[in-house]
This record gives sequence, C-alpha cells and structure tokens, in this order.
Amino acid sequence: MPAEMKISASGQPSPLPERPFSVEYTQNEAKNRLARFGNALARHPIGISRIQWTMVFIYFSLLLLPALFPLPEFSRFSRLVFWGIGWPLIVLSMMLGGRFWCGIFCPDGTLTEFISGHGKKGSIPRWIRWQGWPCTMLVGTTLYGQSTGFYENYPATLVLLGIPTCMALLTGYLYGNSKRIWCMYLCPGNGFFGLLSKIAPIHFRVNREKWKRFSGPPKRINCAPLINIRQMQSASACHACGRCNGYRDAVELAARPFSIEIVSARDKTVSGTDAFLLVWGIMGIVTLSLAWAQSSLHEQFMEMVKFLDLPLHFKPPWWLSSSPASLYRLAFIVLTGTMVSLLVYGFLCLASRISENRVSWKHLSFCLIPLAGWGIFLGLCRLGASVWQEYGFSLPWVPFFETAVLALGTVLSFWLGIKVIMQHFSTKNVIATLIYCLPLVLLNYLWLG
Repeated sequence: MPAEMKISASGQPSPLPERPFSVEYTQNEAKNRLARFGNALARHPIGISRIQWTMVFIYFSLLLLPALFPLPEFSRFSRLVFWGIGWPLIVLSMMLGGRFWCGIFCPDGTLTEFISGHGKKGSIPRWIRWQGWPCTMLVGTTLYGQSTGFYENYPATLVLLGIPTCMALLTGYLYGNSKRIWCMYLCPGNGFFGLLSKIAPIHFRVNREKWKRFSGPPKRINCAPLINIRQMQSASACHACGRCNGYRDAVELAARPFSIEIVSARDKTVSGTDAFLLVWGIMGIVTLSLAWAQSSLHEQFMEMVKFLDLPLHFKPPWWLSSSPASLYRLAFIVLTGTMVSLLVYGFLCLASRISENRVSWKHLSFCLIPLAGWGIFLGLCRLGASVWQEYGFSLPWVPFFETAVLALGTVLSFWLGIKVIMQHFSTKNVIATLIYCLPLVLLNYLWLG
C-alpha cells in the first residue's frame, strides 16, 4: 500500500492529509541539507582530492596548451575560461558560499599544500607574516595585469597567472608541513576573499558548549590554513574544505544571516589592515582598474595627456606594458583610485564622528563590502563580456544586468549601514546615515559614469 494512504473506518484506503507548508519546515530541510553536505565533505577526502587534482589538470591545460600550440583559437578559449567564466564565478562564490573555491577547487592551494608535505618543511619566517602582504599583492597584481592587458592577449594571462603559481610552489617547498602558507599570507586574492566571505550566508559554525561536553577521542584533522578551530568565529580565514566538519561533535556547516559578521563586529576586532585593503586596495585601485574603460574621467585624463603633449609613440616591452597608453592608464588608476579612497575615508570618518553610537570608520567601511564585492563582480563580467563578444555573441541584456548588480550591492550595503548606525533614532544618527550614503553614490558613479 502506498505510504501516503491510510485505512479509513470503512476499511477503504484514504489519502493522508498533506503536510502543511511551513517556513519552519523548509528552514529545517535547508539546515539538514547543509549539514549533510558538510558531512559529505568530511567523509569523502578521496573524492575531494580527485576534484582538486582534476582542477590542477584543467588549470595547467588552459595555461600551457596555448603556449605549446600557439593557435588563436586556443589562446582565445583560454582567456574566455579564465576571464569570461572563471573569475566572475570565483568572486560570486565567495559572497554566496564562502571560501569553498580556496579549500576545494583552487589549483594553487592544492599544489602549495601538496609540495609543502614533501619539501623542506621550514618554519614560517617573520617577513611572510607581514600584515601588509594581502594589499600589496592584490594591488601589485592588479596594476601589472592592467599594464600588460591581461584579458586581451594570452602571453599576459600566462605571466599574470603563472608567476603566482610558481611562487606558491616555491613557498610550499620551503615552508610549512602540509599547510597552505602561500594561501594564508601571500596569495593576491587572500585578503579580498576574506572580506567577501564575511557576507557569505553559510559558514562552518563552532558550538562551544558541545566542544566542552565532548568526552571521546577527537579525530585528527589537518587544517591547512592553521586556524584555531575552537575560537573560530569568522568565515574570513576558513577555506571551507570541510575537514573539520563534525570535529568533537561541535563543528557543522550551517546557515547564518549574511549581516551577522558585519553588524556584530566590535571596533577592537576590526583590523585596520583589512579596512585599508578594502578602502584603498579594493574600492580605490581595483575598482578603477576594472571601471576605467567606461569612465568619462579616464577620457578627460587622456585628453589632458594629449594636451600636455606627453609621448605616446614609444614602444615598451610586452611584458612590461601593452602600449604607451597603458602606462598613463596606470597613473590614472593610482591617482584617481587614491583620491576615491581618500573621499570614502573622509565620509566614513565624518559619519563616525557624528553618529551617537561611536562606531568607528573601520566598522563602517565593512558595511561597504557588499557594494565593493558586487562591483568587482560586475567589472569582471565586463571583461568576460568583451571576450564573449570575440566569439560573436550579442549581449543586449548587459545594461540591465549591470544596473541590477549595482542595485543589489547598494541596497545590501545601505541596509548594513542602517543596522550599524541607526541603533536608535536620533537626528545625529540620521545625518550620519546620509553621510555614509555618499560613498555608495560615489562607487555607483564610478561604475556607471
């Protein structure tokens, strides 16, 4: 007899009443599915390893085949996968699911962890622990990529991606013992990914009460990014590999409000280094590096270069610059990006001073993470669209898509600002909120102006 039938008083089967829809039921189902997914990550290390090495094979195939077989079709397909598909999805995954890319799919992470277990296994030197590396590596890589025109020609793509891979292998060979020293300190995307993962709606949650009550022998785990799991509260450093899931019956993959890390942050826990990376590195340099092509400010800057009769006909080497104009473009990006970051910093400081909640400018800067992240996603999609168009694709929906992306980031950042500033209603808090909105207007102008 079907499970959905029951026997009535007359002896005839009758259907069971349908289970009423409830928000609580669907939430529990989602919770259970997340927990099962986390358990699957922990129980199938061999399967995860196969995925990782498959990604390594795909990565090297896309990176090296166009060099071994220099055909336009190969190089164009490589650029399409890297810039038209790969990087937009990586940034999107950080905001929606945390750093699963780092823990499961990133080929550099897999390689540096593997070679770290077979290298010299040295201790981590102090210079590698410098907190300024995330910003330095991100900005340096971004500016070099813009100078060489990384998304327009394959040799620049090979250099831009190949050098970090070689450095990851060297770092893994020299330092650590099956750990990801490169990923923790030197990876150009580490700081950026850590900031974006703060708004991810899922994370590996640690239940401290269950941790204390656990009495059995804990399993051995290898946390590649060297996280103190018991004290883990943020998703920023966690690579979401799932190895610790179920550890001491206290760690599980769970949902959370996307705003929880930002709203509940305390001034003493908000790193000034992270705030500087966000305001100058991401909202300044990286944003201008991706937004300059459609910026009227860049057109005015190049008109000034021509008016001053600066040289535009010299030929730099390809590995240094794709054209003389790209060197002037770098100057525009650095100067304009720095001015933008100073304006954002000034607005945030002013809002912080006026607010009655004494919230710091660093805390307020974290509220801008959604708009910064979705803006970078938009910029990468623009690069991808240019490669797709080389294949003859018409993309009439792009303007609507760009508007929707910016609207989403703006609304999320505005809502976070409201939650942090407007803890109670007052005239000063309203004024502080209006001032906080000025960086939102500025960033929208950079992308649409």
